[in-house]
Amino acid sequence: MERLSRFLADHRRVLAAVLAGLAMFAALTALTSEPDSRVVLVAARDLPSGHVLEDADVRPVSMPEAVAVGTVEQPVGRMSAGAMRSGEPLTDRRVVDPRALPDGRVLASIAVERSGAEFVRPGDTVDVLAVRDAHDAAAEPLVSGAEVLVVQEREGTEVTTLGLVVEPETARAVAAAAATSRFAVTHALSS
Repeated sequence: MERLSRFLADHRRVLAAVLAGLAMFAALTALTSEPDSRVVLVAARDLPSGHVLEDADVRPVSMPEAVAVGTVEQPVGRMSAGAMRSGEPLTDRRVVDPRALPDGRVLASIAVERSGAEFVRPGDTVDVLAVRDAHDAAAEPLVSGAEVLVVQEREGTEVTTLGLVVEPETARAVAAAAATSRFAVTHALSS
C-alpha cells in the first residue's frame, strides 16, 4: 500500500494531466456527437389563420428527440387553427380537420368584432352572447362552454370568425340567432 501511495505522490502531476485530458476528451465528444433526432413537419412560411394547407406550406425538419413534438402525418388539406409562424410544428391543435369532430358534435361558425375576439385562441372555452340590434335589448346567453377550434381573421374587415365545437341543436340555435343578432364572446369560467 505504501508503494502505491509513493507512486501516486511521485507522479501526481502526470496523473492529473492524464485525468484532465480524459475529462476534456469526454466533454468534446459529448458536444460534437449528434443527438438522437426525429423528423418533424413544420410550416414552410408564415400562414394566416384559416389557411388550407398545400404541399408548398409544409417542410420536414430534423429536430433533437428531446425537443421534437408529435406532428400531424398528413397536414395537406387541413386548416390552420390560427396564424402560424414559419418553422412552427404542425401539431393536431394548430392544423385541424373540421370534419373530424368528436361524435355528436358539429362546427358552428360565428362572426364577432375583431376587438371582441382579440384574446381568443384555438383550444379556449368560451360562452357566446347574442346581442340584438335594438338599443335597449340585453345580451342573451346563447352558448355555454364551447371549445374554440378555429380563429380566422378576415382580411380587410374588422371581423373575426370563430369555429366552435357544439352539439347540433346549439349550432341550429346559433344559425337562427345570426339572422337577428350580433355575437359577443367571453372566456368561460373554469369550474
